[in-house]
Amino acid sequence: MILQDTREQAPWTFTEIVFERRLWVIRRDVTTLLTGDYTIAGCEDRLVIERKSAADLVGSVTVGNARFRREHERMQVVVESGGFACVIVEGSLSAICDELDQDTGRRVTSESIMGAVASWPRRYGVHWLFAGDRRRAELLAFRVMLKWWRDLGR
Repeated sequence: MILQDTREQAPWTFTEIVFERRLWVIRRDVTTLLTGDYTIAGCEDRLVIERKSAADLVGSVTVGNARFRREHERMQVVVESGGFACVIVEGSLSAICDELDQDTGRRVTSESIMGAVASWPRRYGVHWLFAGDRRRAELLAFRVMLKWWRDLGR
């Protein structure tokens, strides 16, 4: 069963997922997670997935920097204890940077986003996965969780 954090404001539904030539029916429960937006029941301290829209990511590495750093520090503890943590972005890096480059009135630049993408995953051991769009991000989250579950031998 997938666990979704109660604070998740734009939740993925994990419906109509076809993989390995079959339609998956996925149970989802809403609960308070200490870190991240999604995990698998029983794996809360070993698997963390944080969902970000493109706009969320820009805000998180700029205005919400301190909060996002604290979240990465919590995810780093998961990684250092042998778990897996990732941020899945509902957008592409190139689209995010292109939009920032076109909006010359913004204080946020594509260089600041690129700097965060280059440094934060290395510093914290947390993967940043750019999925291109919302649906692909949801499918990628499903695949990450399925891979984790299967690697556990379940």
